[in-house]
Amino acid sequence: ASGIATLFAVYHYLEAHCGMGFFWDGDHVPRRNLVPAEGIEIATQPRFNERMLMNLTLYWYSVPWWEWEDWRQYIDWAIKNRYNILSLWDTPGEDEAWYQAWKKLGVEIAESSCSGPPFGIFAPIKYQVQPPLPAAWREGQSDLNRKIIEYSRSRGMRTLAPAITGIVPPEFTSQYPGARTFQISWAGLPKQNYLHPSDPMYHRVGRTFLEEYVSLYGTDHLYWLENYLECEIHGPDELQKEVRREVAGANFRVMNEVDPKGIGILSSWTFLFQPSAWTPDLIREHLERVPPDRLRVLDQWAEQYPIFKQMDYFIGRPWYFGVVHSFGGNTNLHGNMPLIERQLKEVASDPRAEQCVGFSPTEEAILHNYFYFQFLAKLGWNPAEVDLKSFTRQYAVTRYGDAAAAAMQGALEELLQSVYSSDDLARPLRAQPLYWHRPRPDEDFHVGQRAAYIPHLRRALERALEAKQALAENSLYLHDLNDMARQYLSELFNAHLLKLNEAHSTLDLGKFEEEAAKVTAILEEIEGLLSHDDYYWLSSRIKKARRLPGALPDTDRRARDIFTLWAGVIRDYACRDFYELVQGYYKPRVTVYVQELRERIRLGQRLLYNSQDLDAKYDAIEKKWVAEGFPLVETPARPSRVIDSVEKFLRAYPPGQVPTAPVKRT
Repeated sequence: ASGIATLFAVYHYLEAHCGMGFFWDGDHVPRRNLVPAEGIEIATQPRFNERMLMNLTLYWYSVPWWEWEDWRQYIDWAIKNRYNILSLWDTPGEDEAWYQAWKKLGVEIAESSCSGPPFGIFAPIKYQVQPPLPAAWREGQSDLNRKIIEYSRSRGMRTLAPAITGIVPPEFTSQYPGARTFQISWAGLPKQNYLHPSDPMYHRVGRTFLEEYVSLYGTDHLYWLENYLECEIHGPDELQKEVRREVAGANFRVMNEVDPKGIGILSSWTFLFQPSAWTPDLIREHLERVPPDRLRVLDQWAEQYPIFKQMDYFIGRPWYFGVVHSFGGNTNLHGNMPLIERQLKEVASDPRAEQCVGFSPTEEAILHNYFYFQFLAKLGWNPAEVDLKSFTRQYAVTRYGDAAAAAMQGALEELLQSVYSSDDLARPLRAQPLYWHRPRPDEDFHVGQRAAYIPHLRRALERALEAKQALAENSLYLHDLNDMARQYLSELFNAHLLKLNEAHSTLDLGKFEEEAAKVTAILEEIEGLLSHDDYYWLSSRIKKARRLPGALPDTDRRARDIFTLWAGVIRDYACRDFYELVQGYYKPRVTVYVQELRERIRLGQRLLYNSQDLDAKYDAIEKKWVAEGFPLVETPARPSRVIDSVEKFLRAYPPGQVPTAPVKRT
């Protein structure tokens, strides 16, 4: 009975009965002479009526340089997969609203005060981190935000407005010296001044901003409510308790004046990261500052650390089940699909979870792990209507077509017995390639346990190659083959790097050189795979970033920095397989590491004599790559070359040579 419901119905029919598939990296549209109609009767309803996408960190790790066409494709994918809310809880579009609001309040902000793109999206670093923020960038992002919102609404999708955070610019104090402020910091970056939520100025500033935002972009009556997330509040304990208790209520009062129909959404993330500060009593008081019927609590990491049971299902408040499958650098194949299926089925059938009205994947990085995220979308509609086995069968048909479905289903089942059935976040680096981080002699030996995945990944590749004739020009297949191949090689790399460390610890030079040759060769194979397809090129993103209105002269450097040094505070957090990153940043670090261990063996040293010296070498490689960059790739991409590459290295690494996990040294 609504436009978006009609869209959902049409796409559901096309997928379920016509073999079409709708994915982040493209659609699969089979050739058919007829579409079926006779005997088809479909009735389905969502278990979770509100299904919300997007996380603020996507503006760092996935979308900072997106153009309108990228956003349109993403919104289309969301609708085809039955999401109905797009979260803009922190968006570059708010910068223009804040600029106009401060101007009305008599505060003129210098461009050099504001954090530059892409860093300043998060309120606690809105100022003083790699400025400037040019007017042309601010206005260009405002125009883009307007397109995003208008297009979403035209398809029946609602958008979530950003929070009134309380942060004030450096120029604020001289204009309003009597306002009550305190300081907040995040990740060791400069402290920021915040208005106390009980100060009258908090309400005045918040209302001015929200009115300006609504004037620019309209409203869908959904608003983010601030509670400082994982930030550190500076000041006496009583001050910290006050601001935590009052901030959501202060936001609600502003929202209610501007929009009496507004609903506030509040994250549980801060309860996880500040458990000693957020006592159960304080959380209750915090929630009670907002009327229950005007609130949604986002249990943001519920698949890993559910808060809803600990908090008595949020004492009757409506809430969302949130999933953070991927942090900034978790773009390799990973995810416990049987577990997430079981968790969502349990919540959906739990009578105490009746007030769980929403589902929200708030991943930090997107455009990867298509298999996992398509399954998540199905579970987010109604867990009772899907099971992993039948989903895998249907996914193979809708992504690859009938002719290749059997082989590709076999490949997917091998992934489900390995990388897609593992508790990979129990140790943050377990699932990641070790070359994404500075190599160390004392690498986590639990990584070695993943050697058991290597045979499954090899069989997945062998099954996928059975479909190469039918799918040689299918971009979806070529992406998946590349992803599976790099996962296989990265697991081999990890296992051989541990063998290399073991050889060093026993001063076995012959074994060391054997493992060094394998580690180097595997990394070169990975580099080659990435060179085939511009989907894995950082150059493509940099070219796009340069085209955006108001792009800064050092945009290239910023694009390199966000994936590596991150303004000097969280190095290698957003690590991933980009061709240029592997070639010029990861591989040179591995080379230096191998050279260092070789020298230690020559000197008979089982431990690093001076780890600071090695760190200095790493530091030089990293800073040089970020500062100086690389020539952008101009040669045409040839994704289909991945088939020959996979066949070649499968011959080079026969099954009998798969390493076993080394014994941990004591």
